[in-house]
Amino acid sequence: KREILRRIQFQEGALPVTYLGLPLITKRLSKADCNPLVERITAKASSWVSKSLSLAGRLQLVKATLFSMQTYWCSTFLLPMHTIRQCERVLRKFLWGGQGRGKVKWTEVCKPLMEGGLGIRDMKTWNRALLLKQIWGLLSWSWRQILQLRPLAREHLIYKCGNGERFSLWFDPWLQGDSIHALYGRRVIYDSGLDTQARVKE
Repeated sequence: KREILRRIQFQEGALPVTYLGLPLITKRLSKADCNPLVERITAKASSWVSKSLSLAGRLQLVKATLFSMQTYWCSTFLLPMHTIRQCERVLRKFLWGGQGRGKVKWTEVCKPLMEGGLGIRDMKTWNRALLLKQIWGLLSWSWRQILQLRPLAREHLIYKCGNGERFSLWFDPWLQGDSIHALYGRRVIYDSGLDTQARVKE
């Protein structure tokens, strides 16, 4: 390893490192790894003079800016609860004008407007929703690619019908690589007098 580094004139690094604003890690995400997120939100909130803003103005800044700052992280990592509580503490303190305790429970604040809340999203729920969306996007894309390979896979499948107890008479491809239903349609099932659950053995 030393010889390779000497030849290519590179320095060996160590994880975690920051890439596109996120930590690259090989272990479980820790509170320390998330400190940059908390610090960014805190710095942004501190740069505004919250006492000179109305409640409506502070609420708009929380929704439009402070909350959106963690969306990138939430769509990549399942954040530790400690980090979520720290971020929510910053948002809560800014919303209530720097006061330590809020006038309303944060769980109530995070309810939709129609339910009496202020429409701020619950960060834990939002984090999980964004990750589930990533999974859905990945699976749906992968599934479409797999389905496109069905004709190729069909060419390499070999079916052994045996005594026919396990093969559907109509829908399994036991007849020269195709099913009777695919070759002749549903009318042949009706004409035969057998039900759709019939087996090849019958």
